[in-house]
Amino acid sequence: MVILYLTVLTVVAAINNLLHYRVNPNHNGPFGLLFFCVFISCLGHLLLALSTNLDQAILSNKMIYVGSMFLPILTFDACVSICRIRFPVWCHHVLLFLVFGVLALSLTVGFSDVYYSSIKFIRTNGVGNFVATYGIGHDIFNFLMVGFVIINVSLIIYSFLKKKNVSFNSLIALSSIEAVSILSFFISRVVETDTMVMPAVYVFDQFALMYICFRIKRYSVEQIVSQVLETQNADSYVLVTSDNSFLGCNAVGYETFPNFKNCRIDHKMPDNHELNHMLISWNKELLQGKDFDERKFESDGKFYKIRLTQLPLSGSRKINLFKIEDETSMHNYINMLGTNNVRLELMLKENDSQIRSIQEQMVVGMAYMVESRDSNTGSHIKRTSRVVQILVDYLRKDHTLGQSEFFYDCLVAAAPMHDIGKIAIDDRILRKPGRFTPQEYEEMKEHPEKGAMIVENLLTAVESPDFVKIAKNVARYHHERFDGFGYPKKLKGTEIPFEARVMAIADVYDALVSKRCYKAEMSFDEAYQIILDGMGTQFDPSLKDCFIACRYKLEEYYSSLGEDDV
Repeated sequence: MVILYLTVLTVVAAINNLLHYRVNPNHNGPFGLLFFCVFISCLGHLLLALSTNLDQAILSNKMIYVGSMFLPILTFDACVSICRIRFPVWCHHVLLFLVFGVLALSLTVGFSDVYYSSIKFIRTNGVGNFVATYGIGHDIFNFLMVGFVIINVSLIIYSFLKKKNVSFNSLIALSSIEAVSILSFFISRVVETDTMVMPAVYVFDQFALMYICFRIKRYSVEQIVSQVLETQNADSYVLVTSDNSFLGCNAVGYETFPNFKNCRIDHKMPDNHELNHMLISWNKELLQGKDFDERKFESDGKFYKIRLTQLPLSGSRKINLFKIEDETSMHNYINMLGTNNVRLELMLKENDSQIRSIQEQMVVGMAYMVESRDSNTGSHIKRTSRVVQILVDYLRKDHTLGQSEFFYDCLVAAAPMHDIGKIAIDDRILRKPGRFTPQEYEEMKEHPEKGAMIVENLLTAVESPDFVKIAKNVARYHHERFDGFGYPKKLKGTEIPFEARVMAIADVYDALVSKRCYKAEMSFDEAYQIILDGMGTQFDPSLKDCFIACRYKLEEYYSSLGEDDV
C-alpha cells in the first residue's frame, strides 16, 4: 500500500507539472521550478521506499534533498512575487548560497558524519527506509527551514495588513501552504517518518500553487493588456541592432513582409529587398549622427509609415525597434478627396509659408537690431551669412559628409541668427567702445545660451523641428572650440554640431578681416594663416580643405564690399 500511495503521489506530481504549463504558459515567476522540485522529491521518496540496501537508500535520500532543499527558497520567491515586495538582490543571493551550502552538506552522507552521525538501512513490510543519528549539518538544515517559514509567514502577514493591491485569495492559498508545512513538521515527528507525510504535503502545495497561477493569469492586468494589444495589433514590429543584425519581428511582420522569413536571427540582415535596404540605410545614417525617427515607405501599392525607437544594448550598440504602420487606407482616402483637397493643401502650405516667412523675418530683424546696438560688429550678420553661403556651396559637393540639401539650406537660413542672444546683453557691455574687462567678458559669454532660447521660443511653433534644432545649435555652439576650450559648454571635437563648426569659421574669419573699434582690419593673408593654424585646435580640421578651396571667393567677396557694408 505504501508503494502504491507514493506511486500515485509521484504520478500526480508529474501530471501537475504538465497542467502548470497550461495554466502558466508564459512561465511567470518561480512556479515552474517549484513544480519540478516537488516531482523530484516525490520520486525520491518512491525510490527510497523501493530501495533494497543502504547505498540505494542513501542515493534516494540525496535525490529527495535535491528536490526539497530548493522548495523553501522557491516558495519565498513566490511569496515575494505574489505580494509585490521588492527584496534586495544581494539578500536573495545570500539565501541561495545558504541553500547550496546545506545541500552540499546533505550530499556528504555516506562519506562523512557531518550530516548524519550514523545511518542504518531498514526494511518494513517490503518498504525500504533508514534510521539515522543527526549531525550538525542536519541541525543547520532544520534551522534554515524554520528561518524560511518565519520569513514567508512574515511576508504574508505584512501583505494582509499593508498591501491592498495583492489578491486576498492568493494570500489565503499561500497561508495554507505555510500552515500545512508547519503541521507536517509535527505530524512527521509523531509518526517518526517523513515518507508518508512529505510527499502528500508537496502535492498539496502543488494544487495551492496551481490555484495561485490560475489567479495570476486571470487577474494580471499587465498580461491581459498585453494579450489584448497583441490580438488587436495590426502593426509590424522589427528588431534590428545598430550593426544590422536581425533580431526578429512579430507575427504580423512576418505575414506582411515575407522577406523577413529569409532573415536568420543574429545574422546580418541581407540587403535583398527594398524594405531591408531602407532599414540598413537608416541604420547607417543613425551611425553618422543623423536623427530621423519617422519615414514613409511604399511597396506593392501599399503605403506605410515607419517609426523608430532606440533601446540600449551593450556599449555603443543599440537595438532599433521599427514600428511599421499600414497607412494605405488613409492615403487612399486623402486621394479620394480629389481637387478640393489639393486646393486646401496648397492654401494651407501657402499660409504656413507666409507665417514661417514672417516669423523668420522677425527673428532676422531682431538679429539686425542687435547689430545696430553692438558697436563692435557693424554689418557682421550680412557678411558672416555670405561667408557661410560660400562655404556651404563647396560643402554641398562633398557627399562623404552625409549631409542633405535640406540641412545646408537650414544652415544658410540660420546663419543670421547666430548672435541673436546679444539682444539680452546690457547696453553698457554691448555698446562699449573697446575691449571688455574679465567680468564684462563673462557676461558677454552668456549670449549663446540666450540666443538658443530665443530661437526655440520664436520658431518652434512654425518651423520644422530639424530647422529649429540647426538654428539653436548655430546660436548656442558657434563659440565652441574643437579642442574643448570654447564656451558655453566646452564641447570637444565632434561633440560640437557640424553646423556650429562651420559657423565658427565664418564668425572668426569676418572678425579678423573686418575693422573693429578696438582694432584695425587684418590682411587676407594674415587671416588665412590664422584660420589654418587654428585647424585642429579652434576649428574642425575636416573643414580645412573647404576653407582653402573657398579662400579666393572669400577674398573676392570682401574686396567687393563698399564702405556701407564694412
